[in-house]
Formats: sequence, structure tokens, C-alpha cells
Amino acid sequence: MRAIRYHGREDIRLEELPEREPGPGEVALRVHANGVCGSDLHEYYHGPRWSTTAPHPLTGQQLPVVLGHEFSGTVVGLGPGVDDIDEGSLVAVEPIETCGVCLRCRNGRRNLCRQVAFHGYNRDGGGLSEYTVVPRYMLHVVPPGVDRLQAALAEPLAVALRAARRTRAEAGDVVTVHGAGPIGIGALLALKAEGVRVLVSDPSPTRRRVAAGLGAELVIDPSSDDPVAAARDLTDGVGAAGAVDAAGVPGALRAAVASTRADGTVVVVAHHHDGGLPLTSGHLIFNEVHVTGSAMYTDEFPLVLAGMAAGHYPMTGWVTTVPMDRFVEDAIEPLARQEALKILVEVN
Repeated sequence: MRAIRYHGREDIRLEELPEREPGPGEVALRVHANGVCGSDLHEYYHGPRWSTTAPHPLTGQQLPVVLGHEFSGTVVGLGPGVDDIDEGSLVAVEPIETCGVCLRCRNGRRNLCRQVAFHGYNRDGGGLSEYTVVPRYMLHVVPPGVDRLQAALAEPLAVALRAARRTRAEAGDVVTVHGAGPIGIGALLALKAEGVRVLVSDPSPTRRRVAAGLGAELVIDPSSDDPVAAARDLTDGVGAAGAVDAAGVPGALRAAVASTRADGTVVVVAHHHDGGLPLTSGHLIFNEVHVTGSAMYTDEFPLVLAGMAAGHYPMTGWVTTVPMDRFVEDAIEPLARQEALKILVEVN
């Protein structure tokens, strides 16, 4: 089978690898499409970060690894003990494996497990291969009305949904979303589905057009407009109920905090790669704004798939597809240049 394997920084190869049979509790998939994530860009240009040169403590996997953690597929084989899913089922894959024994895992916070492993970074296999094998517990059967390409978006949209939910916003509230990349767009769609009014701030004209087309109430350019003033204008001077920092740049987080009302919640879902958060004690003390993070997902996968079936997550205008054999040239490089918003690789 063909697979895209990561050997190290700026070293990705399309290779022929043997297919693996599913073992006990495992399921074999024929992969349809795999999304390319911002983490993949950082892995390619600055890694290894998620993958490791030494055996992963949970899985034993080390470089080289097959990439791909946002994908959909069809069940083509069942390992011993798997009897609750049918061959031919279309599935979305929740790609995390955790230890299951630490306090966080035992308390239902497996998304915060310190030994988490990702299928596509530090497990045997990934979604950028024609076939892959995963544990049964990673699979979510896709409901009718959701196609193969859309199902491949379930993972990033689950990340976005969790961030949106953590704002604690309710219908009629205003939330500001800073950064209109895939996670910001996902947060916009999730909030809009709950009746929340959304202000989107992004310096990219392309991303602003996409956000406007997907129903943002107001879209602004933070390089020329004031996000804080815009949020206060929308809320009669009170400030937004919450904010999502999906940009990961200092100005976005400062604006998110300053535009959020007293006791509101700012959710950081983007990594700040400059190493620090641009906040002072005054930002927090004098407004009592909650600033928190959002890591991956807990119960969001089924909610996203149900939302897709209900029409809350359209793909029009922000998702493009590319073939597998020009992964770096047609996916990695255009995303790095911000010439595309979300790219799905059509694997089979």
C-alpha cells in the first residue's frame, strides 16, 4: 500500500509499505481522505515535535512514522473480539490513545493524559496511507447524510467544538473568534449552530470572506479595525460573553481579553509559539475574566457528526482536496503560505 511517511524535519516520503492485519480489538480501514493540520506543518518544518526519535512510552513507536490523524475510512476487516461494527461501515477516527490508568484518565479527562499518543504521529500507522489499523474504540460510525470527505473533518471540528463550548456562551450572546483558520472556522460554525452571535477577526482577506460567507455577524481586519471597540459596539458597551483565541499571536489574545465582559471566558486553543502569553495581572484582576485552555476533545466527536448530519458544518468555500502523490507541493507548502484554508488529501 502507498503511505506518506515522516522521517524527520523536511523529510517526507511517499513509500510502499505492507498492509497489517487487525489484531484483537482492532479494525482495518480503507482510508478515504485525511486532513492536513497546522501541527503537521510544524512537524514538517520544525519537528520532530509530536513524533519521537525514541520509542514512545505508551506505544513504543518512533520515527519514521506514517502521518495523518484527521481521517475517515471504510471498515474492511475485523480483528478477534470485534463484533459491534460491520464491514462496509463509514467511520470517522478519533485518533488518541491514552494510558487509561493515570488520575486524569480515571477522572474522565483522558484528553489531558500526559502520555497521549496520536495515530499519525506515534502509533503504528496513520491516515495518510491507503489502509490502516486502529483500535475499535477510536471509531465513530458516520450517520446518514455525511459523506466521506466531510467525515474526515470530524477531528479538527471536534477540537473547535470543545473550544466553543468552553466559552460557556448561550444563545443570543456575542463571542469573538480571533483567527479564521480551520479551528476558528469550526468554532464559528459550532457557536452559530447554538444561536450565538459571532464576531470574527483575521488579517487575511480570504479568511474574512470565508467567515462572512459562513454566517459570522461581523468580520473585521485587526490590522485596521479595533476588535475591542467592535465587540463593545455589538454588546452596548458590555463586552463579549467569551472569546476563542485560534490565532496564537499576542495581539489576538490581548484583544480577546480586553473585549470580553466581566466574568466572561477567554479560551486559548492555538499554541503561542513565541513562548509567552502577553497578559499582565491587570488584564485579569480588574475584569475578573477567566482565561483557560482547550485540549483536543472529550465527548465532542458524536456531537460534531450529528451536527454535520443536521447541516451545521458546510464545507463550501473553505475546504479543498489534493491528490496523495504531491503532498508537500500541493498541501504542506500552500498551507504554509496561507494560500489555502483547509486541505484534504484524497488517499483512495
